[in-house]
Amino acid sequence: MNIAVLNTGLFPDRKMMEDALSELEAFHNVYRCDVTGTAMSDGEWNQVLDELLASDVVVTL
Repeated sequence: MNIAVLNTGLFPDRKMMEDALSELEAFHNVYRCDVTGTAMSDGEWNQVLDELLASDVVVTL
């Protein structure tokens, strides 16, 4: 399974979710992207969109 994780900094219990996602990495493809106020280039956003489109599950933290 492909899982995309977007770190937005808005999820209050991020530590619990990070621990759970770390367990999934042994069995699934996990793509992580930090979008917490960082300036990203168009190419970087295109990569994020490609990963989101290829994902079976999207998790927003």
